[in-house]
Amino acid sequence: MKKSNVNIRIAGFTLAVILGMVGLGFIPSFKIFGMDFERVDILASLRADSSAEEAVADYTANFDLLAQELAIAEAHINEADTMADPIPVRYEWIVERAPKVRRERLHSKDMLPALQYIEDFEDFDTLATTRFDNFIAKLANGESVRIAFMGDSFVEGDILTCDLRQELQSRFGGRGAGFIPADIPFSTVRKTIKRTSSNWNTYSVMKPKEAPDAVRERLYISGYLAEGRAGATTRWQTTDAYTLLDSCTQARILLISRDTSRVEVVLGDTLRNEFMIAGDERVREIYVAGPVDDIRLRVLEGSVMCYGASMEANGGVTVDNFSVRSNNGHAIFGTSATVNRQVDEMLGYDLVVLQYGLNIMQQWQRVYAKYRDQVRDMIAYAESCFPNAAIVVVGVSDRWVKNAETNAYEPIGSVDALTSYQRAAADSCNVAFWNTSRVMQHLGGMPAFVSNNWAAKDYTHINYAGGKRVASAFADAICHRVLNYLFEREEAERIEAEQQAALEAELQRQRELELQESLRQQVDSVTPLIEAVGWSNNVNNTEENNEE
Repeated sequence: MKKSNVNIRIAGFTLAVILGMVGLGFIPSFKIFGMDFERVDILASLRADSSAEEAVADYTANFDLLAQELAIAEAHINEADTMADPIPVRYEWIVERAPKVRRERLHSKDMLPALQYIEDFEDFDTLATTRFDNFIAKLANGESVRIAFMGDSFVEGDILTCDLRQELQSRFGGRGAGFIPADIPFSTVRKTIKRTSSNWNTYSVMKPKEAPDAVRERLYISGYLAEGRAGATTRWQTTDAYTLLDSCTQARILLISRDTSRVEVVLGDTLRNEFMIAGDERVREIYVAGPVDDIRLRVLEGSVMCYGASMEANGGVTVDNFSVRSNNGHAIFGTSATVNRQVDEMLGYDLVVLQYGLNIMQQWQRVYAKYRDQVRDMIAYAESCFPNAAIVVVGVSDRWVKNAETNAYEPIGSVDALTSYQRAAADSCNVAFWNTSRVMQHLGGMPAFVSNNWAAKDYTHINYAGGKRVASAFADAICHRVLNYLFEREEAERIEAEQQAALEAELQRQRELELQESLRQQVDSVTPLIEAVGWSNNVNNTEENNEE
């Protein structure tokens, strides 16, 4: 056999093997006779690891700058209030104004039974009535509440928050997926909303050097800002992944137009409206009264910076997912306090959740004092930007890591340590804390999450199924607080009613005694007259008898 033929056969065989292995990569993971067969991917090592940490900015808190920004924000507000012809902050399009949604005041019998296991919140506030108490009271009294759930890749794609939103809206009212960015600089999957966007330059708070100064100075806690000129467009469409995502009654588009611009808003494919946005540094809102299930923003003239849109009802619960990949929480220091305060004035947050720390953990590390201090700064920053909101620090989740020698996964050994430092930060700042890892341990820990397909096989990130379990526990903890509030309120009302009844009974008794006393006095006052009349009659009768 010629050498050239041998080489050709070897090359052909090698090519066939490679093609076969590549072909296997299209076969998904499967299970036969209890054995798991993973998807083959011989090119995995050549790809960039999507789970690897990005080269990102490392922010620190600057409270002097924070104070300056907030002072400027307050000055702008006061100036706008005194202007004879102020620049509009809100542009409205009333297609159909739905009635204000407000649930009737709840009673304890209205609440679903709490689970047997409740991981309650620890509220470290020392006030008689805390901000967290006020949040619970608003839920119980049927008022609208808005939650900002700030986190890292643990909740990316609306994981956890989609089920938290569903459970709270089903119990306390509300609809819609809440806030969705106009665009983000990477692809991701979010089943609660469908977004298509084009022709934007999109920037992340995690990579500020890539953004122009004008953008860096206007970043919001959402973490992303899209800048676009004529032709830039984003379309947000509701999905039916959950029962309460559609039939929204309003949408709110948040943007900045430093110079005069013209934009178009389209509902579905039929209703259109144009807005001429006057140039100004403030965040502006385009408010659309629905029904809204498909809305599109298009820049026609000028340039705008768009944060995103919120799909919601005009009452009940709204949960905004603000996940920023690779963020340990410090990115809040890279956002504009002015923008955060301006948006808070528009939307009104009642609860801010800080879920971070997953990427901070190091195997068997026990001391996280530096991160505890950073969490304290995060809390202070959030309180300054959202002064009316209660703050909840969410403890780090369970995590396991692979042993390099045995290739077996084992506990990272630092979950409890980091959790204790996060709790200490919440305690020292007088805010609330919730223990995520304890919930996961109650459900079997990360090994159970992986074996039940509730988490990825990196033993770090939960998926939608795992997020549902954690979200249910978080929602049950909120409902447990609401139930306690209702019991206390009803008990107070019962005692007040009994006291009122006793008071009315005492008043009635007093009135009867007073009536009796009045009658007695009247009798006593006329008795002498009666007696006198009777004496006179007796005398007359005696004289008449004598004359006879």
